[in-house]
Amino acid sequence: MGYSIFNINFMFNYSYEELLNKIFTLEVIKDYSLDKVRRGYFLLWNPLKNIKVIHIAWTNWKGSVSKMVFSILKNSLKRVWVFTSPHLLDIRERFITQDWEISMEDFTIIANKIFSLWIELSYFETCTLIAFLYFEKKWVEYAIIEVGIGWLKDSTNIVNPVITCITSISFDHMEFLWNTFEDISYQKAWIIKDGIPIFINHDNPVIEEIAKKHNSLVIKTNRLCSTNLLWEYQKRNAGLAYEIAKYLWITENNILEWLQKVEHRWRLEKIRENVYIDWAHNVEWLIVLKEFLDKTIRNNFKNIVYIFSLKKWKDISLILNIFWKESEYIIPIINKPILEKDIYISMKNNNINVSELSKEEIIKKSENESENFFIIFWSLYMIWEFLKYK
Repeated sequence: MGYSIFNINFMFNYSYEELLNKIFTLEVIKDYSLDKVRRGYFLLWNPLKNIKVIHIAWTNWKGSVSKMVFSILKNSLKRVWVFTSPHLLDIRERFITQDWEISMEDFTIIANKIFSLWIELSYFETCTLIAFLYFEKKWVEYAIIEVGIGWLKDSTNIVNPVITCITSISFDHMEFLWNTFEDISYQKAWIIKDGIPIFINHDNPVIEEIAKKHNSLVIKTNRLCSTNLLWEYQKRNAGLAYEIAKYLWITENNILEWLQKVEHRWRLEKIRENVYIDWAHNVEWLIVLKEFLDKTIRNNFKNIVYIFSLKKWKDISLILNIFWKESEYIIPIINKPILEKDIYISMKNNNINVSELSKEEIIKKSENESENFFIIFWSLYMIWEFLKYK
C-alpha cells in the first residue's frame, strides 16, 4: 500500500463526542483553496483510486437523484455508498451505506485519522475526507458523491469520476456563486472532467459548451419515470437516475422496480395525515412545493398553514411573494435556529396578527384543526424540531 495514514505512528484518540465537538466548531476557510484537502487526500494515499465515482452537482434535487441511483445500484447487488449533505439529526447521515449509515465506531476511528494529518481543514473538507477514507475501508465499488455548495472550489471536486451529473440550476448560495444563471452554471460545470459523460435533464448552453471543451459526452434526457417519491417533479429526477443506471448496464426491470422503493427523507415526508415536512429553501424549490400544495392538497383541506424558519439576514419577501395570497397562516422562527417560542403569524385579507406558540402548541393546533394542512419547510433546524412528533 505504501505510505498512508494507516502507517502514522502518532494517532489521536478522541472519543466520538469529542470529535463531534471539534468538527462542529471548525472555522470556514475563507480562501476556499483546494490545496489542503488535496494534501490530505494525498496523505491518505488516494483512497478513491479503485472506486467508480458518480459525482452529482445541483442547485436542487441532488439528494433525490443520488438516493434514486443508490437504490437502483444497491438492489442490483452493487457495493455502493453515498456521501451526501446536509444532515438533519446526526452527522453520520452524510455517510450512507447499504446498512443505512456509518457506525459510531468507524466514524471515530476514521475521524481520528483525519485529525492526525495535522491539516487545518474546514468542516466540509473534514467530512469529505472522512467519506473518502470510509469508502476505501469498505471496499466500495461505486461511490455516489454529492457536491457541497457545488462550485469550482468545492472540496469534492478533487475526485476523478466515471460519471458526472448536474440535476438543475437555479439561484442559491449566491454569496459564493454570484447572481446570474450563466455564472452559477459555470461554477457547477467544473465537475465536468475530460472525456467523462455529463448527465443533465435541462437545456443549459454554458454546461454544453464547457462539456464540448472537455470532450465530454452530454447525455440529456427529458424522460419521466414513475417513483415512490411524491410529486410530479420527482419523475424528472427519476428519468435522470434511469439514464445513469442504464449507462452502468443495469437492466430496465431492475431500474423501474427500485425506483419505487427509494428511501429519501425530508422530501414531502409525512409527520401526520395533515402535517408534512419538506426542505424547500430557494425559489425553484418553493415554486415546486406550491405546485404540489395547489394540485394535491388544497382541495382536500380548508386552509394551508405554512411553517418556516429564517435566519435574521434572510429576506422574508422570497417566501411571501410566492405564498402570500394563498396563505391563511405563516409561522416563522426568526433570528435563531431553535426557539422555545415560535412567532405565529395569521395572515388573512393582508392583515398580520402576531402571537407566540410553542412547537407543542402548533402540533396541538394541527390535531385540533384536522381540516387544515400544515407544511413545515425551509430550515433543517425547524424540521428537526418537528420530527420528534412523527
